[in-house]
Amino acid sequence: MATLSNKSLREAARAARAEKRLRGQLGGLGGELSQAWRALAPWALLATALGGAPLAWFLAQLADAQVFTAICIAVVGIILIAVSLHLTRGRMTLSRAHELFNFAAPIAVIAYTVAWGPNRFVFIWAGIFGVGSAIIWNRRHTSTALRELERTAGGGAGTVPQRWREFAQEHAPSLIDARITVMRDDDDELAVGLDLGEGGVPSDVGPLLERITRFADGIAGGASLLVGDRLDQVLVRVARRDPLKKPRPWQGPNAPGGSMLEPIEGIARYKDLAELSLTLPYRAPRAPDENPKMQSHLGIYGMSRAGKGAAGELLDVNIATRKDAILVVCDAVKADQQTGPIAEGADYVLDTAPQIRAFFHRLVTATIPTRAAVLGDPTRNLLGKRCREWEPGCGLSWVAVHVYEAAALFGNTDMTKLTERAASVGIEIIVEVQKAIHDRVDTNARSNMAAMLVFGTFNFDDAALVLPAELIELGVNPGVWQNKQPGTCLAVFPEFTLARQATPLRFDRHASDGSDVEAALREYMHLAGPCDPWTAKTWGEPYQQYRAKVEAQRGRRPKTHVLAGAVLLDECPSTPVGSASAVVPAPRPAHTTEPAEEMLQPDPPEEQPEVTPEEARAELEQAAEEVVGEMAKALGDDPQAREILDQAVDGIEQLDTDPAPQLGVPRADDVAFPDDPDEEHFTPIVSRDEALDILLDVLSTDIGEGNTFRPADLYDALERRARRGDSWVRKCMKTLTQWGCIQDTEGHGQYQVLSTRRGDHEDHAQ
Repeated sequence: MATLSNKSLREAARAARAEKRLRGQLGGLGGELSQAWRALAPWALLATALGGAPLAWFLAQLADAQVFTAICIAVVGIILIAVSLHLTRGRMTLSRAHELFNFAAPIAVIAYTVAWGPNRFVFIWAGIFGVGSAIIWNRRHTSTALRELERTAGGGAGTVPQRWREFAQEHAPSLIDARITVMRDDDDELAVGLDLGEGGVPSDVGPLLERITRFADGIAGGASLLVGDRLDQVLVRVARRDPLKKPRPWQGPNAPGGSMLEPIEGIARYKDLAELSLTLPYRAPRAPDENPKMQSHLGIYGMSRAGKGAAGELLDVNIATRKDAILVVCDAVKADQQTGPIAEGADYVLDTAPQIRAFFHRLVTATIPTRAAVLGDPTRNLLGKRCREWEPGCGLSWVAVHVYEAAALFGNTDMTKLTERAASVGIEIIVEVQKAIHDRVDTNARSNMAAMLVFGTFNFDDAALVLPAELIELGVNPGVWQNKQPGTCLAVFPEFTLARQATPLRFDRHASDGSDVEAALREYMHLAGPCDPWTAKTWGEPYQQYRAKVEAQRGRRPKTHVLAGAVLLDECPSTPVGSASAVVPAPRPAHTTEPAEEMLQPDPPEEQPEVTPEEARAELEQAAEEVVGEMAKALGDDPQAREILDQAVDGIEQLDTDPAPQLGVPRADDVAFPDDPDEEHFTPIVSRDEALDILLDVLSTDIGEGNTFRPADLYDALERRARRGDSWVRKCMKTLTQWGCIQDTEGHGQYQVLSTRRGDHEDHAQ
């Protein structure tokens, strides 16, 4: 039994009023004159045929155009007959046959008389059959015509009330006193309102739904019972055609520019023709006795080609076009093939596994703490109160992170942490996976997905991995669909009743190339709002670069995120939130008029006294003696060393004589010797700070943020640019981890680049 608001009962009341108005129009149009005309109409047609035929023949004879006049009357008669058959196409066969006779007979008599003249046998036949037709006309219209017209109008009861009384007496004695109001009775559906009378309750109708389905000639499982605010009135809907066999064309987003609290509708319908209505964020109770609607992460499961991606796009386009929500799309497998149609509405698109892992890490370490601080501080959020859940108007965007092909990210601990921490700060994780087995989806993450869309699976065992035990006991089995009916699924949401969760539904069909999704986004994206500044700041430079790239491709300048009326952190707002006056900036310090100090100039070199050749030779001899003395001490008593020392003394003694040219040895010009291949090893070694900067530059240019690496990937670059060895690079991994630049991954000895900015001092960039 599905419990809804009294919206359906209001619709039933409107239908009843329309039926009453139709009945009044049919019964009181023109008052007594209308009733008299309906009684005299067949007699007027008979008199026109019998009296007008001789008059028309006489006038045509005067103009000598009997045959031509007869042909014109016959053509007009055929047109009138065709129009009458078209207007009475919804009536019963007897009614349409009588209407045909009433138009054809008088026109045939007049045309025959004009062409061949008056004939007594024709007039006798017309008089007798005309009187009989008039009597039948009056009898039919006084007994059954009103019911036929009401039935054709789509709101009439037809024979349902009478058959219902017979059915209730034999098969449903508890409903024998119920008054039935038929609101729809066609080939697709029977919708009736039941006034249960004194002592009747909806539980009297619930056990009889299968019998009512049999009574209405409906399909198995196509009956639904809708209960409003009053227990004595219910609405019963019975589907006569299975809507799951043929998907309905998608009509576009239902509330573009609205808030996320407005339900998402118009994307799917149940087997009983009810519309799927989803409210994704937290919703506070609207009545003291009502439970709040909690936000739940959504898991989409089903085998390949079962319609998961198409259904996800319908959810995404409805989220992207809301004014207070943004969409983040992640797909590490199919990239542009999957994210292409929805990329126009996504605020951030990530298409590689390293980028997605780095983004998840930012969400856990920066975004969630920042959003929690804003929501929990009345001086920072725009509602001016402490928010335990995300609420519209708080100043933060509601964020949906849709992860297509989530099995490619298996083992990511940050994604599991997101399912544990993100819901209360207004971040919903939508995970799409084919099989929710333990080696594809973390069991902790799977248990945190309270909401599910379970599409066709390969067998029942695959569906049993995620379905609640209550639904399994009811015998539901998505394995029977597999991928034969794409878009057919079970919507398992905590706020739905068990009966509604067990009812299958099918998502609407949109263009296979996503053209209608792209058209809807181009039409309505101007109504959506940008990402809030707090969240955008925590996503760092990669997000800013992506937005700048997207805006440049669209030919627009990057947007500047400004939050109007922001309150200082350490002060309570002095004016009501939302009406804060503009902040006047403090005056700039006065510019000094003192003359600037003169630029420091190097002192002029002092004049050195001129050194004579004798003084220069004396200094050279003294230095040579010092060198020889040091060599004697170092060489000791070694005989070979003594020879070297004697050669040095001989060289010093030759300083007193001018060098004589050596005979037989021609003098030659100096030659350029080749560079020493080991000369680069004697270049200066950079400092540790400079080496760290070089290391971060290598991570930024060669590896890139979000990607993984091993220390061995950096050895050659650091040896070439910073003259640092392998052990130094390995030691720096700990420092970079403490700075938050890298983090360990699941692979042994692998690291992931998170940031390439130093973390030891903030002013390093300046």
